[in-house]
Amino acid sequence: MTEDEDADPVGEIHPPARDPQEAFRAIAERVGLVEPGAALDLRLLEFANGVVDLCATIADPYGDEESGGNAGENIRAELYD
Repeated sequence: MTEDEDADPVGEIHPPARDPQEAFRAIAERVGLVEPGAALDLRLLEFANGVVDLCATIADPYGDEESGGNAGENIRAELYD
């Protein structure tokens, strides 16, 4: 099968795959920090955003503008709430 570059061009930045707050809530639910379906309080959201920033800062040196930015920018675009 031939690759279709028009369907997924190299360097294209895709829109966020999910709602960051929902992703954080699902993790918090899975590890028992919140009851199923419960909303996250501000402290948990701030913690989650802090982890996102830490990961993105580590990834900042990787990538370049010609290929769509760096890994840190992509992490922030996907997961900053």
